[in-house]
Amino acid sequence: MKKLGIIIDSFSGVSQSFAHELGYHFLPLQVELDNVKYEDGVVESQTILEKLTNAESFLTSLPRLELIEKAVEAASKEFQDVLVLTINENLSSTSRYIQTIAHDFPNVKVVNNHFTGIQIIKVAKYAQKLYQQGLALDQIIEKINKINEQSLTILVPTNLKYILKGGRLNTLKKLVLNTIMMIPILSYNLDGTVGMINLKRTLKGAINKAIDRVEEFIAEIGLQNYECNWMHGVDSKVNQMVVALCNERGINLANEQLTSSAIAIHTGPEAFAITVMPKIED
Repeated sequence: MKKLGIIIDSFSGVSQSFAHELGYHFLPLQVELDNVKYEDGVVESQTILEKLTNAESFLTSLPRLELIEKAVEAASKEFQDVLVLTINENLSSTSRYIQTIAHDFPNVKVVNNHFTGIQIIKVAKYAQKLYQQGLALDQIIEKINKINEQSLTILVPTNLKYILKGGRLNTLKKLVLNTIMMIPILSYNLDGTVGMINLKRTLKGAINKAIDRVEEFIAEIGLQNYECNWMHGVDSKVNQMVVALCNERGINLANEQLTSSAIAIHTGPEAFAITVMPKIED
């Protein structure tokens, strides 16, 4: 029996080549910097993040439609069942477009989620393992939904230029940030929206508040067996301070990766995120 097919996008923070090594179909979100388009995950993230640092204009868009259509059709023919784990529909129309296409391919199921980065890869591997063990697809999706409810991403954009220009916060919150120029601590919520949970005057204060929220979340839902991961940008000072404070407070960061450039467009190339999820056997 063939293993479960997987379609992911570059919100996972991995490269196209890495996804293909895993046997996954990969959809690169598009990034436009100073009127030049790049495909996230095809062009190295480091390259795009460095270009973003000096860019005057920047925006993102969903993957090329022909790539989406080709991936869904190819995966549907190649595998008995297919799971799609992409950026949440409230952040991008990618998921909704795939759902429309999938109407013609009954074995393709889109799982709306609020996973980020390596969480997506871990969940995909876990789903494939359960499928090999004989679990029905609906049962696997139920387990994924439970993991989704027990996962969290906290983001800290240290350069307000990007969050103020982007469309992820409402006008009032942008006005507040633009007026007082403090560092916001953001939460990527279960419904796919991004909300501001606190403001701090210093980088150290913002990092500690992000860690506070991670610890609070773990306690709130009673997670006993969990792992924390993180994504970061190109500011070595920020990165070193995050690692130092996490070590100081006993937070073990299991996996490290560069932030997807599609995320960095909205949070800045210096931003970081700490994530938490149940530890799963992948």
